[in-house]
Amino acid sequence: AGARLIFDGDATWHDWENAGVEALQEALGEAGAWSKGDLLRFLHLAISYRNNGLSGSDFSHEDISVAKDLLLANREWQAKHRPTWTPEIRNSFKDIVFMQGRDKQGTPTGIIRPQTSNRDIWYDRMEDLNKAILALVYLSFSKAYLPGIAEQGIWIIDLDAVRIVDLPSLVPSLQSLISDLAVNNPSRAGTFYVINAGWTLSAAVNAVLLFAQEETRQKVQVFRGLFDADAMDC
Repeated sequence: AGARLIFDGDATWHDWENAGVEALQEALGEAGAWSKGDLLRFLHLAISYRNNGLSGSDFSHEDISVAKDLLLANREWQAKHRPTWTPEIRNSFKDIVFMQGRDKQGTPTGIIRPQTSNRDIWYDRMEDLNKAILALVYLSFSKAYLPGIAEQGIWIIDLDAVRIVDLPSLVPSLQSLISDLAVNNPSRAGTFYVINAGWTLSAAVNAVLLFAQEETRQKVQVFRGLFDADAMDC
Protein backbone atom coordinates (compact mmCIF):
# COMPACT_ATOMS: atom_id res chain seq x y z
CA ALA A 1 0.00 0.00 0.00
CA GLY A 2 1.24 3.50 -0.71
CA ALA A 3 3.06 5.34 -3.44
CA ARG A 4 6.31 3.36 -3.10
CA LEU A 5 6.77 0.76 -5.84
CA ILE A 6 10.32 -0.45 -5.21
CA PHE A 7 11.19 -2.04 -1.87
CA ASP A 8 14.02 -4.49 -2.57
CA GLY A 9 17.33 -4.42 -4.43
CA ASP A 10 19.08 -1.06 -4.40
CA ALA A 11 15.95 0.91 -3.55
CA THR A 12 16.62 4.10 -1.61
CA TRP A 13 14.46 4.41 1.47
CA HIS A 14 13.49 7.55 3.34
CA ASP A 15 14.99 8.01 6.80
CA TRP A 16 11.60 7.43 8.41
CA GLU A 17 11.22 4.14 6.54
CA ASN A 18 14.58 2.88 7.78
CA ALA A 19 13.66 3.94 11.31
CA GLY A 20 10.24 2.28 10.99
CA VAL A 21 11.69 -1.03 9.83
CA GLU A 22 14.22 -1.00 12.68
CA ALA A 23 11.41 -0.34 15.17
CA LEU A 24 9.34 -3.14 13.64
CA GLN A 25 12.26 -5.58 13.80
CA GLU A 26 12.72 -4.73 17.47
CA ALA A 27 9.00 -5.19 18.16
CA LEU A 28 8.98 -8.61 16.48
CA GLY A 29 12.08 -9.77 18.33
CA GLU A 30 12.80 -13.46 17.83
CA ALA A 31 9.49 -13.86 16.00
CA GLY A 32 10.86 -11.87 13.06
CA ALA A 33 11.90 -13.84 9.98
CA TRP A 34 10.93 -11.47 7.19
CA SER A 35 12.99 -9.56 4.66
CA LYS A 36 13.37 -5.83 5.22
CA GLY A 37 11.39 -5.26 2.02
CA ASP A 38 8.44 -7.21 3.41
CA LEU A 39 8.67 -5.39 6.74
CA LEU A 40 8.41 -2.08 4.91
CA ARG A 41 5.49 -3.32 2.80
CA PHE A 42 3.49 -4.23 5.89
CA LEU A 43 4.46 -0.97 7.59
CA HIS A 44 3.05 0.97 4.63
CA LEU A 45 -0.08 -1.18 4.85
CA ALA A 46 -0.47 -0.40 8.55
CA ILE A 47 -0.10 3.32 7.89
CA SER A 48 -2.78 3.14 5.19
CA TYR A 49 -5.32 1.87 7.73
CA ARG A 50 -5.33 5.24 9.49
CA ASN A 51 -4.85 7.31 6.34
CA ASN A 52 -7.97 6.68 4.26
CA GLY A 53 -6.45 3.69 2.49
CA LEU A 54 -3.28 5.49 1.40
CA SER A 55 0.19 5.39 2.86
CA GLY A 56 1.87 8.44 4.37
CA SER A 57 5.26 9.98 5.03
CA ASP A 58 5.91 8.94 8.63
CA PHE A 59 4.96 6.26 11.13
CA SER A 60 3.65 6.16 14.68
CA HIS A 61 4.09 3.66 17.52
CA GLU A 62 0.56 2.47 16.77
CA ASP A 63 1.58 1.76 13.15
CA ILE A 64 4.41 -0.44 14.41
CA SER A 65 2.01 -2.37 16.61
CA VAL A 66 -0.49 -2.80 13.75
CA ALA A 67 2.26 -3.86 11.31
CA LYS A 68 3.51 -6.44 13.82
CA ASP A 69 0.01 -7.89 14.21
CA LEU A 70 -0.42 -7.97 10.41
CA LEU A 71 2.85 -9.83 9.92
CA LEU A 72 2.06 -12.42 12.58
CA ALA A 73 -1.46 -12.85 11.20
CA ASN A 74 0.01 -13.29 7.71
CA ARG A 75 2.28 -16.04 8.99
CA GLU A 76 -0.74 -17.86 10.45
CA TRP A 77 -2.75 -17.24 7.26
CA GLN A 78 -0.06 -18.80 5.09
CA ALA A 79 0.37 -21.77 7.43
CA LYS A 80 -3.38 -22.39 7.20
CA HIS A 81 -3.92 -21.80 3.49
CA ARG A 82 -0.76 -22.93 1.72
CA PRO A 83 -1.53 -26.64 2.30
CA THR A 84 -4.88 -26.13 0.52
CA TRP A 85 -3.17 -24.99 -2.69
CA THR A 86 -2.80 -28.61 -3.75
CA PRO A 87 -1.20 -29.85 -6.99
CA GLU A 88 -4.64 -31.20 -7.95
CA ILE A 89 -6.21 -27.75 -7.76
CA ARG A 90 -3.32 -26.05 -9.55
CA ASN A 91 -3.43 -28.64 -12.31
CA SER A 92 -7.22 -28.44 -12.68
CA PHE A 93 -7.05 -24.67 -13.21
CA LYS A 94 -3.80 -24.50 -15.18
CA ASP A 95 -5.62 -23.39 -18.35
CA ILE A 96 -7.67 -20.83 -16.43
CA VAL A 97 -5.07 -19.27 -14.10
CA PHE A 98 -1.56 -18.93 -15.50
CA MET A 99 1.41 -16.66 -16.10
CA GLN A 100 1.93 -15.22 -19.56
CA GLY A 101 5.41 -13.78 -19.67
CA ARG A 102 6.24 -10.16 -18.83
CA ASP A 103 5.31 -6.75 -20.10
CA LYS A 104 7.78 -4.30 -21.67
CA GLN A 105 9.00 -3.20 -18.22
CA GLY A 106 9.69 -6.76 -17.11
CA THR A 107 6.59 -7.00 -14.93
CA PRO A 108 5.19 -10.56 -14.69
CA THR A 109 1.72 -10.89 -16.20
CA GLY A 110 -0.96 -13.24 -14.93
CA ILE A 111 -4.12 -14.32 -16.74
CA ILE A 112 -7.39 -15.36 -15.11
CA ARG A 113 -9.64 -16.55 -17.90
CA PRO A 114 -12.50 -18.95 -17.21
CA GLN A 115 -13.91 -20.16 -20.54
CA THR A 116 -17.12 -21.69 -21.73
CA SER A 117 -15.23 -24.80 -22.82
CA ASN A 118 -14.02 -25.48 -19.26
CA ARG A 119 -17.07 -24.19 -17.41
CA ASP A 120 -17.53 -27.57 -15.74
CA ILE A 121 -14.23 -26.98 -13.93
CA TRP A 122 -14.85 -23.51 -12.48
CA TYR A 123 -18.53 -22.51 -12.38
CA ASP A 124 -19.29 -24.12 -9.01
CA ARG A 125 -15.71 -24.08 -7.67
CA MET A 126 -15.06 -20.39 -7.08
CA GLU A 127 -13.29 -21.15 -3.80
CA ASP A 128 -10.90 -23.51 -5.58
CA LEU A 129 -10.42 -20.89 -8.30
CA ASN A 130 -9.26 -18.46 -5.61
CA LYS A 131 -6.87 -21.08 -4.26
CA ALA A 132 -5.38 -21.51 -7.74
CA ILE A 133 -4.93 -17.73 -8.01
CA LEU A 134 -3.28 -17.47 -4.60
CA ALA A 135 -1.01 -20.40 -5.44
CA LEU A 136 0.12 -18.61 -8.60
CA VAL A 137 0.75 -15.43 -6.61
CA TYR A 138 2.85 -17.09 -3.93
CA LEU A 139 4.46 -20.00 -5.78
CA SER A 140 5.12 -18.52 -9.23
CA PHE A 141 4.85 -14.72 -9.13
CA SER A 142 7.03 -14.54 -6.02
CA LYS A 143 9.88 -16.04 -8.07
CA ALA A 144 9.25 -13.86 -11.12
CA TYR A 145 9.57 -10.39 -9.60
CA LEU A 146 12.69 -8.46 -10.49
CA PRO A 147 13.83 -6.64 -7.31
CA GLY A 148 14.48 -3.00 -8.00
CA ILE A 149 12.85 -3.22 -11.43
CA ALA A 150 9.43 -4.84 -11.32
CA GLU A 151 8.17 -5.82 -7.88
CA GLN A 152 4.49 -5.88 -8.78
CA GLY A 153 2.42 -7.87 -11.22
CA ILE A 154 -0.16 -7.20 -13.89
CA TRP A 155 -3.35 -9.24 -13.88
CA ILE A 156 -5.77 -9.59 -16.78
CA ILE A 157 -9.12 -10.98 -15.64
CA ASP A 158 -11.29 -12.00 -18.59
CA LEU A 159 -14.97 -12.37 -17.64
CA ASP A 160 -16.25 -13.08 -21.15
CA ALA A 161 -17.52 -16.56 -20.22
CA VAL A 162 -18.99 -15.54 -16.87
CA ARG A 163 -22.78 -15.27 -16.84
CA ILE A 164 -25.23 -13.33 -14.75
CA VAL A 165 -26.27 -16.58 -13.01
CA ASP A 166 -22.69 -16.84 -11.70
CA LEU A 167 -22.96 -13.57 -9.73
CA PRO A 168 -24.15 -15.14 -6.44
CA SER A 169 -20.92 -17.12 -6.21
CA LEU A 170 -18.64 -14.70 -8.09
CA VAL A 171 -19.22 -11.64 -5.89
CA PRO A 172 -18.33 -13.18 -2.49
CA SER A 173 -15.41 -15.01 -4.12
CA LEU A 174 -14.08 -11.75 -5.55
CA GLN A 175 -14.53 -10.00 -2.21
CA SER A 176 -12.55 -12.73 -0.46
CA LEU A 177 -9.77 -12.67 -3.06
CA ILE A 178 -9.34 -8.88 -2.95
CA SER A 179 -9.25 -8.96 0.85
CA ASP A 180 -6.69 -11.79 0.95
CA LEU A 181 -4.39 -10.09 -1.55
CA ALA A 182 -4.67 -6.65 0.07
CA VAL A 183 -3.91 -7.89 3.59
CA ASN A 184 -1.47 -10.71 2.88
CA ASN A 185 0.34 -9.51 -0.22
CA PRO A 186 0.67 -5.73 0.20
CA SER A 187 2.37 -3.69 -2.53
CA ARG A 188 2.73 -6.80 -4.68
CA ALA A 189 -0.62 -7.05 -6.44
CA GLY A 190 0.04 -4.43 -9.10
CA THR A 191 -2.69 -3.53 -11.58
CA PHE A 192 -5.82 -5.55 -12.37
CA TYR A 193 -7.49 -5.19 -15.77
CA VAL A 194 -10.99 -6.68 -15.71
CA ILE A 195 -12.08 -7.09 -19.31
CA ASN A 196 -15.20 -8.26 -21.17
CA ALA A 197 -17.27 -7.57 -18.07
CA GLY A 198 -20.40 -6.18 -19.73
CA TRP A 199 -22.74 -3.82 -17.89
CA THR A 200 -23.99 -6.20 -15.21
CA LEU A 201 -20.66 -7.79 -14.29
CA SER A 202 -18.83 -4.46 -14.34
CA ALA A 203 -21.43 -3.05 -11.95
CA ALA A 204 -20.94 -6.07 -9.67
CA VAL A 205 -17.15 -5.67 -9.68
CA ASN A 206 -17.41 -1.95 -8.96
CA ALA A 207 -19.82 -2.70 -6.11
CA VAL A 208 -17.25 -5.04 -4.57
CA LEU A 209 -14.58 -2.35 -4.89
CA LEU A 210 -16.69 0.07 -2.86
CA PHE A 211 -15.65 -1.92 0.22
CA ALA A 212 -11.95 -1.99 -0.72
CA GLN A 213 -9.32 0.52 0.35
CA GLU A 214 -8.65 3.50 -1.91
CA GLU A 215 -5.22 2.16 -2.83
CA THR A 216 -6.84 -1.09 -4.04
CA ARG A 217 -9.58 0.69 -5.99
CA GLN A 218 -6.97 2.69 -7.87
CA LYS A 219 -5.31 -0.52 -9.05
CA VAL A 220 -8.42 -2.05 -10.64
CA GLN A 221 -9.62 -0.99 -14.08
CA VAL A 222 -12.87 -2.44 -15.39
CA PHE A 223 -13.70 -2.56 -19.10
CA ARG A 224 -17.13 -3.50 -20.44
CA GLY A 225 -16.12 -3.77 -24.11
CA LEU A 226 -14.77 -6.81 -25.94
CA PHE A 227 -11.03 -7.45 -25.61
CA ASP A 228 -8.72 -10.27 -26.61
CA ALA A 229 -6.59 -10.99 -23.53
CA ASP A 230 -3.85 -12.55 -25.68
CA ALA A 231 -3.62 -9.44 -27.85
CA MET A 232 -3.49 -6.85 -25.06
CA ASP A 233 -0.35 -4.72 -25.17
CA CYS A 234 0.49 -4.14 -21.50
